[in-house]
Amino acid sequence: MKPPPPDPTRLLRRLAWTGAGLAFGLIVLGGVVRITGSGMGCGDHWPRCNGEWFPPLDLPTMIEIGHRWAAALVSLVVLALTAVAWIRHRNDRRLRDPATLALIVLVAQVLLGAVTVKLALPPWVIITHLANAMVLLAVILVTALRATQTGARRAPLRHHAHSMVVGTAALGFIVILFGAQVANFHAGLLCLGFPLCSGAVLPPANQLAFLPWAHRVLAFGFLAAVLVLAVRLSRGSDPESRPLRRSVTIVAALTVLQIGIAAAMVLELLPPTLRAAHLLVGTLVWAALVILVFHSGRTAEAAAESVERPATSPSVLADLVTLTKPRIISLLLVTTVAPMFITPAGLPSVSLVLWVILGGYLMAGGANAINMWFDRDIDDKMSRTRLRPIPAGRISATLGLAFGITLGLVAFGIFWYRVNPLSAWLALGGLLFYVFVYTIWLKRTSPQNIVIGGAAGAIPPLVGWAAMTGRLDLAAIYLFAIIFYWTPPHFWALALIKRGEYAKAGIPMMPVVRGEARTKFEMLAYTLILLPLTLMPAFFGALGAFYGVAAALLGARLLWYCIQLRREKSSGPLAWRMYRYSLLYLALLFVAMGVDRALPFGHRVRSEPVLILDQPEQDLATPTGVHQGH
Repeated sequence: MKPPPPDPTRLLRRLAWTGAGLAFGLIVLGGVVRITGSGMGCGDHWPRCNGEWFPPLDLPTMIEIGHRWAAALVSLVVLALTAVAWIRHRNDRRLRDPATLALIVLVAQVLLGAVTVKLALPPWVIITHLANAMVLLAVILVTALRATQTGARRAPLRHHAHSMVVGTAALGFIVILFGAQVANFHAGLLCLGFPLCSGAVLPPANQLAFLPWAHRVLAFGFLAAVLVLAVRLSRGSDPESRPLRRSVTIVAALTVLQIGIAAAMVLELLPPTLRAAHLLVGTLVWAALVILVFHSGRTAEAAAESVERPATSPSVLADLVTLTKPRIISLLLVTTVAPMFITPAGLPSVSLVLWVILGGYLMAGGANAINMWFDRDIDDKMSRTRLRPIPAGRISATLGLAFGITLGLVAFGIFWYRVNPLSAWLALGGLLFYVFVYTIWLKRTSPQNIVIGGAAGAIPPLVGWAAMTGRLDLAAIYLFAIIFYWTPPHFWALALIKRGEYAKAGIPMMPVVRGEARTKFEMLAYTLILLPLTLMPAFFGALGAFYGVAAALLGARLLWYCIQLRREKSSGPLAWRMYRYSLLYLALLFVAMGVDRALPFGHRVRSEPVLILDQPEQDLATPTGVHQGH
């Protein structure tokens, strides 16, 4: 009997799982450093401790230097992991790429650790340090999971609930970041009692009190999302999905435990033991979420369900919702609401945010419905769009048009009466530009259709800014420019994938008219304009370091996709990954703006030449809501 062949991924797999375990322990040990106040146990010296490699050890010094030695051990394992990936698996991108990314994230983590010590523990650096550590843990876990499943050789089909799983994981990460805010700004005792905040539904009139209140609201929302996801996944019976169901059960159980620890922690006035347990379980929740996302992206249930489930026609209500393109609108709403948190008018009220979300959804939904009505002839020629309600014959063209116009009128009324007139006109202007300039005129006549017509998608930040201030400032135009330059590389990535279908439908998209090489060059050019544009607010003091780090990391990945795309001859899979990442990029970029400005990250210098975020308060009270004097 022949011995089994050696496992080529054995060493990589062991290193990855070891690194994941060490990274997990490092995060918890970092929390102990913060909880015990040992962060300056080695003074402001780095990497040595109080100027020595082996200093006398009191308790704070012992804890801090233990954290540093643990970080050094993680660094060695990650270096070995990356080296093995490049030596033994350089031709397997599924293993090489995450291992390489782990090294990049590790370098960022080491630099953040040094900055944390040198600047004497500023809260915004500590929070970024924790967020980066969670990313490092996730990347190492993905490497380990891929190495474990390499021998399975099954197609990585996505589960039908994959998008919901990713959204739930993203919400979990946001909950962790808010928890870090509460801890590092010492706001935990500003919201006493549980589950209410000091016996009230809304937080006290204190900016710091908003942190624990928002953390709780998001935590309960996360629990609800996990429970809904667990119920949805429990309906499947495919054996391939068992790891997915097991993972979501673990996430749900850990989340319930985490909320129980949080309740005890608040009621007992934040004892250190419970605070450490809270971080420990929170890190376990994050690790379980990463594993859940991994399994949801690699399951055969999606394919099985498409075969086993009988085809059913959607209801009329479902088709009407489809006409609004809800997935696209979700990103538009992020770029509408986030600017509301960075204006000089302070934080928006909950009611104003809700009215803007409702009006924004209806206005964008109306524009999308009218777009589907006008494009019904070409939609029928493309596999991506031929099953839409109008070309499929489930909704009449007249009903689709009437529905879109009605939504636009209702949205205009909501903005006019519940927000302010300027936001109403801007929102309506976005609809008219999208319908008449892009859909009716440019889409079928010019390869620059998405460049010029993309301005419609850049109007939401103007609406959000005007909703808060009643005027348009330089900042709003700046946000408009970011989305304007983001649109071509984002949409042309999809156009590269669907080049044949656009050609068949007679739509002169850039890849059809100018070819793939020219399209990739222009995608890179627009990205090179976009990235400095996104970094300028941090350099000139309009936004803080949290946003600056986020913009740099997010932009680096987008630029990497553009460069790789130019090198690849077959751009299909890579273009699809870039398209999906570009959606996440814009959403996270705008969320980073809101987080940076809405929460107290500490003093930041504001530069007078950048009149982006600091306009005179008295200008906000003009009778018509339109800024006077500029």
